[in-house]
Amino acid sequence: MSFPMYAHHVPGPGAMTIFGNKLFTIRLLLRRIERHDAELLSRWSYDPLAYGLYLSPEHLSVTEMQRQIESGMLWNKRNKTFLMELREGEPLGTIHYWMRSEDPNTAVIALKVANPEMRGKGYGTEAQKYLILFLFDRLSLRRVEMYTDVNNLAQQRCLEKLGFELVQATPYTDQQVQRLGYLYRLEWERFLKEPIYQYHYA
Repeated sequence: MSFPMYAHHVPGPGAMTIFGNKLFTIRLLLRRIERHDAELLSRWSYDPLAYGLYLSPEHLSVTEMQRQIESGMLWNKRNKTFLMELREGEPLGTIHYWMRSEDPNTAVIALKVANPEMRGKGYGTEAQKYLILFLFDRLSLRRVEMYTDVNNLAQQRCLEKLGFELVQATPYTDQQVQRLGYLYRLEWERFLKEPIYQYHYA
């Protein structure tokens, strides 16, 4: 699937461009995962540090990762997983979205900054911001949602910065681990008013 070049709804310096299966932000490249990424993704999937305190490792073999990539599980019309890299090529983690089956106007985003040394530097916020811009401006969605662990205060602050509002607390199962999370939501009308989406410095 190829995307047209990105044009934001607010006049100003465009910071994100869409080229083929790649999204370029100020500091990052978000690109489609390819078969040669399977070894890296498998290694992350066994590494507790890559998942942090609020996600459980998936323990996926290289063969299983290759199967997911080749079958289209990670990249299809309703579900896209991007590998996040610095513009210089260093991999940081993954970010992906999927459309809710019961509501095709709503997308859910999930983020994993797998490289611990790259956390706390704003890369996750930047990736989420520009994926949100893409979802609203290019796919014309009505709302974007994200889940976060109730104890993940850093992500909660990030979501509030991005204009999300807390909807509800909800229990969920993460790789057979019972957790309590928050559901956050950003509606189109609020998105249009949030200053963070009007200016493209980060």
